[in-house]
Amino acid sequence: MSSVNSQQSTVNSQQSTVNSQQSTVNSQQPTVNSHQFPIPTNNMRICFIGDSFVNGTGDPKCLGWTGRICAAACGQGHDITYYNLGIRGETSADIKTRWFSEVSCRLPHYCDGRIVFSFGVNDSYLENEKIRIEVEKSIENARDILTSAKEIFPVLMIGPPPVIDADRTSRIANLSEQFSQVCSELEVPYLDVCTPLQTSEIWQKELTENDGAHPRAAGYAELAKIVHNWDGWKAWFKNINISDGETVTLFRAVGKKEMELIEESDFMAFPPRLSFQPIFYPVLHKAYAIQIARDWNTRDAASGYFGYVTQFRVLAEFLKKYPVQTVGSSIHQEYWIPAEELVEFNRNIVGKIEIFAEYQP
Repeated sequence: MSSVNSQQSTVNSQQSTVNSQQSTVNSQQPTVNSHQFPIPTNNMRICFIGDSFVNGTGDPKCLGWTGRICAAACGQGHDITYYNLGIRGETSADIKTRWFSEVSCRLPHYCDGRIVFSFGVNDSYLENEKIRIEVEKSIENARDILTSAKEIFPVLMIGPPPVIDADRTSRIANLSEQFSQVCSELEVPYLDVCTPLQTSEIWQKELTENDGAHPRAAGYAELAKIVHNWDGWKAWFKNINISDGETVTLFRAVGKKEMELIEESDFMAFPPRLSFQPIFYPVLHKAYAIQIARDWNTRDAASGYFGYVTQFRVLAEFLKKYPVQTVGSSIHQEYWIPAEELVEFNRNIVGKIEIFAEYQP
């Protein structure tokens, strides 16, 4: 029995050694983190939240204005996932209640998420000679919605469109003006569509031939054209299609805390340098960044013993003023960006900062 126990002990010891060796091998392998820091992509996800006009009610092609502007953007080469979250009959109060839950399950924090709001027509409707939502309450709802939403993702607001009924359109126009003032105060881009659509022959003809409120395909195409040509909408797609020839791909190894701060920026920027860090060092070669993440960050307490390799593109024109610094062999090349110029460096990043690999002890 003693001999058997001795043999079993030897086997267990050998197995422990194998497990230890396997653990060492595994710790040296890079792993792409798909849990804590999901890898972002350049796909833009847009939630359109509003009423029947957002829904596209009355359009036999089932596109509305939202489908048309997204189809146009995709036709220009942009990568878009869009969610039409328009519900017939909803007021600003209804949208205030549901918008956050709608967005939360469709726009994860790591994605390039955007929100477009459009509502107000149903607020102006008279029920038993009483307006559904008083103007003051509509303004309060809009302010609450936009104040919260803009803290999470970039936001646009499209104003309510006119209807055939002149008195109701007057109320809509007044509400649109109030919404515009709110958006100006909150620095949210706002597009008044009530004014141009009141003089649009196509829009007015479509309303007359339909239900007096909703157009058909041609009317929605008219509204889509106004939004598509709006600077606020077009600004979202600036620099997205910059070619690789106009950018330089760089890499940077970061620790756990810095990665958390990058995530908080929606993978759009590197955090400010600390007081004892006068220089920001992005590197030109992936192998160099891997060395730092694997051999340095995983042994550094300040890095949380984690090493992440990030990859990102920067406008080549911006980098021209910084000479490439070689600090070792031919792969050990980097740019030296003064800490006070990091904000400008971040502005010249094209697309998202991506996670190439993760190393841990």
